[in-house]
Amino acid sequence: MTTVADPVGFHLRAAGRIVKLTKTFQSEVTIRYQGRAANAKSIMGLASLAAEFGAEVEIECAGPDEQEAVDRLILLIGTELAHPEEGA
Repeated sequence: MTTVADPVGFHLRAAGRIVKLTKTFQSEVTIRYQGRAANAKSIMGLASLAAEFGAEVEIECAGPDEQEAVDRLILLIGTELAHPEEGA
């Protein structure tokens, strides 16, 4: 579980950053919010979760690099989304 740090929640830009990171991992990644689930490699799926600032989301990973994926996603969703992407 981690808390959404982006002040506007899971909008398209935040979802895009999550997808960009998630696609660097071999593992299958699912993010759950309020009983709904989305493939973390799908920008529209993530945006459709509509997780708001401060919402608790659950990250599930399965694959060879699952622990690294979970750790990086917790950092991105819980901290880095609150700041603009470097080079953007």
